[in-house]
Amino acid sequence: LVVAWSSIISAYALHGKARTALEMFQQMELAKVQPDGITFLGVLKACSHAGLADEAMDYFARMRTDYGVEASSDHYSCLVDALSRAGRLYEAYQVIREMPVKVTAKAWGALLGACRTYGELELAEIAGKALSEIEPDNPANYVLLARIYASQGRHEEAERMRSEMKEKGVKAAPGSSWIVYQD
Repeated sequence: LVVAWSSIISAYALHGKARTALEMFQQMELAKVQPDGITFLGVLKACSHAGLADEAMDYFARMRTDYGVEASSDHYSCLVDALSRAGRLYEAYQVIREMPVKVTAKAWGALLGACRTYGELELAEIAGKALSEIEPDNPANYVLLARIYASQGRHEEAERMRSEMKEKGVKAAPGSSWIVYQD
């Protein structure tokens, strides 16, 4: 039964129906079905995509206290993403620093992406450095940090990122688009 509820919650979250996903979680609770870690991933993703940082913090806390579900790196990454999208970058960074599980590229990537959105260079550099250690061959991390530098008028640092990519042999895939024509 928990699989069915979790699937419904995750589907609503995936399709941008955060409020409906959270309503389904409430219905699940009313039905006395015990949520698991997968259920909470769906709930936290719903919060994240809808910018519901406070709700994400609440569900994250309840996950352990109310249901005894231990947070995985994916749960922490969703929490970091929710805080980051809401512009609460330093709170997101604090979560990363205090994670009792291995910090993944997902968490750092969420923070780095939000740093670009909010123009936060100091945290972007920290996240970029961490990502270069975790995923040294991922061009997206270098490109994003270079764009953050460029947006701040720090063109020398942006060029340094591009040079670092070249030195390491990291290449960004060229952009592409698909057009589907139907008669």
